[in-house]
Order: sequence, then C-alpha cells, then structure tokens
Amino acid sequence: MPWTFANRMLWTMRRRTANPVPDVFETFPHRVDSADGGGFDAPRAGTLARSAGITVGLMVLTSVAFVGGAWLAGRVRPELVFANLLWEGVAITVWALAWGALCAMAVLAAGVVAVGLPWVRRQRDARATSTSTP
Repeated sequence: MPWTFANRMLWTMRRRTANPVPDVFETFPHRVDSADGGGFDAPRAGTLARSAGITVGLMVLTSVAFVGGAWLAGRVRPELVFANLLWEGVAITVWALAWGALCAMAVLAAGVVAVGLPWVRRQRDARATSTSTP
C-alpha cells in the first residue's frame, strides 16, 4: 500500500538519460597540454620564499591582533551581574574571544587587501601587455 503512493509521487521525476558521458579532453581541447609544450613551469624560489614570508607574516599579525583584542576586551568588560561565578567566567571568556576574533578578522582582511591589490595590478598589467588573446 505505501509503495503505490510513493510510485504515484515519483513518476513525474526525470529519469537519467542513457547518453554517454562526454569526454573531458574533447570538451576542453584548448586546456589539454600538448606534448611539445615543454616542461612544468614552477615558480622561482624567490617567489615561493616571498609568498611563504607573507603567509607567516599574516599569521603572526592575525595572532597578535587576536591577543590584543582579547586583552582589550578583558580590560573593558560589560557591567553584568551574575548569581554564579561560573557564568560570569563563561561570559567574560566569550566576550574576550569574540573581540579577539573580531580584531583578528579585521587585521587579516586588511592584510589580504594590502597583499592582494598589488598582485591584482600586476596581473592586470601583464594581461594588458600580452599579445595573446584568451
């Protein structure tokens, strides 16, 4: 009995067609590497070192901002009265963690924008000066 109801509900659903799956290499032939294309173009060591330095710098700035925000939130606490000392500790901890996370996110966003804008400008200039069309 329940199957008849389910079959009436499901008969309108589309069935999967039996068409063959298209080949990715035929669909995107311009993205397939040719045999005479040369080797893998790895970034230079200086570029990798600079990227790693920027990444570590952003991590350090984010962690310092988190600690600074949590410290500032610990110094300026909301005036709340709790009947239990445990809840007061939880509230202060959540308050400090929230402000630390907010400060860390703000500093990380500013750092990403500061690093990303010159990169975008370089990419735009490289695309404007290249003679190849995408």
